[in-house]
Amino acid sequence: MKVGIFGGTFDPFHLGHLAIARAAKQQFGLDMVRIMPARIPPHKQTKAVTEDVHRLMMISLALPVGEGIELDLTEFEREGVSYTSDTLTLLHERHPDDTLYYIIGEDSLRDFVTWHEPKTIASLATILVAVRSTDEAHFQELLAKRNEEFGGAFRALSVPFTDVSSTQIRETIQKRKDPHPGLAAGTDAYIHRFGLYGCEPTAIRKEGLKRYRELSEKLAGTISAHRLNHSKGVAFHAANMMAEWLSKEGRLQEPESKTLVRKTLLAGLLHDCAKNMSEEETEAYLRKHRVKLRDAVWAIKGILHGPAGRILARERYGIRDAEMLRAIGNHCNGSMEMCEHPMELAVFIADFSEPFRDHIPTPPLPVIRETALRDGIAGAEMVTGATLFFLESIGISTDEEVYRIYDRLKKEMKKKGKG
Repeated sequence: MKVGIFGGTFDPFHLGHLAIARAAKQQFGLDMVRIMPARIPPHKQTKAVTEDVHRLMMISLALPVGEGIELDLTEFEREGVSYTSDTLTLLHERHPDDTLYYIIGEDSLRDFVTWHEPKTIASLATILVAVRSTDEAHFQELLAKRNEEFGGAFRALSVPFTDVSSTQIRETIQKRKDPHPGLAAGTDAYIHRFGLYGCEPTAIRKEGLKRYRELSEKLAGTISAHRLNHSKGVAFHAANMMAEWLSKEGRLQEPESKTLVRKTLLAGLLHDCAKNMSEEETEAYLRKHRVKLRDAVWAIKGILHGPAGRILARERYGIRDAEMLRAIGNHCNGSMEMCEHPMELAVFIADFSEPFRDHIPTPPLPVIRETALRDGIAGAEMVTGATLFFLESIGISTDEEVYRIYDRLKKEMKKKGKG
């Protein structure tokens, strides 16, 4: 395959980035373009960068479905600075038959000689330079110089002019109340809903975000960094889905709705709070609290952290709300009553499809995410169907209740004329 790699901080990802990806795909006949955010950007180690979960959420909300432009988490797999040479080496080892094209901006063409191991980069990929300069002669002169230095690795990429940059968006977003023209609608809505870049949050009160940060710090001491990232992804993916559903109903600005978004955020954050226990400890914990589960559930050790988390969220984290506890307890398989409980729907879907997830289900994650934003029941039906398909394909049986839940979701879809 011919694969484009578009790396960057993407703080935030905007329509100019998308235009570059589309142009690369079209002009060089690429099979796909992978949008690859840096976990620790080499050139911004001393600068504040927006939290990973938000950068990934903003990208996932901006990418079109079905165009072959996808989020790639390769640089989140390892510790330390995200050096392009290391990333391209890894990709080449994994997919030696692929032809790689690395996409950079014109500013990076000037600075390329200062990058970490630039010769390695040039040996592993054709480097596409998105042209923005009005001084064509100067650009061609620099391009020729870099090609002479690095064996002809560089190609000019013509991109429609877009007067937008991440820096400009960050500087102006606080002052704008209307949608920013440089952002995809989903990204713009997300920024304002959760108060990024200094704007006032519209979907949740500031004290709700403060409570989230407090619980994040407390949770961080009990689970792995990888699990914490997943939990944050579930939290904001679920909360954003809830905000989207409420917005479509014209209810997002009601006080009760902001409370519901806050509760969904916290339930998503704590859904895996019992994951620090071993399977034996989890079972003992449930029996100690005399939790009644069907024999089929006891037999599937991998889902017992759900009901255990329901208890732990109450005991350790002070959660008393019945809907929050329900969402935490049922996040693995859902329940027959899930359609009547939007918070449970949101956390169940988000656990499967949050932006730190990189599995490849059928249908793909971008399709599930887009569908779930429009319709929670449709999203849950996709998640349940994908889970059953995967388990059946590898010969693993599951609780028969999951099949009944799937049938219930399909019936609900038929009632709505979408089945």
